[in-house]
Amino acid sequence: MTNCKICSNSESRKKVFSVFIVAALVVLILKVTYELKYLDLISGILKVETNKKAAIHKVSMKSLFFIGLVGSDAVYTDAMNKMGWNFVSVYGRGMIFEKDGYEILISKRTYFNRYVTYEVTTREIFDLI
Repeated sequence: MTNCKICSNSESRKKVFSVFIVAALVVLILKVTYELKYLDLISGILKVETNKKAAIHKVSMKSLFFIGLVGSDAVYTDAMNKMGWNFVSVYGRGMIFEKDGYEILISKRTYFNRYVTYEVTTREIFDLI
């Protein structure tokens, strides 16, 4: 009888350990997805596809992140101008804006040849925008 208790005890430990491993794996996958901005991208694509009235949508879970359809650079520049940021120049795949002596680089990326994202990751700039 003692052996049965030990066997059931070790089986329950194995179950707890396997549940812990699965939970840790799920948390790790969510963390990587969050860091790579896939959740922002997916929610932004849903906003673009469901709300056709606005050409640019602000999507932000951890950084200042905008999304629109390809070819919406002029609309994004106008939106930044309304917030007081003046377009300076294009720098590689980014755009440089200036406001009150601050210059920021907005990174621009294209996904699926249909969506373009604009992102500012500098935390000090969040209050200014």
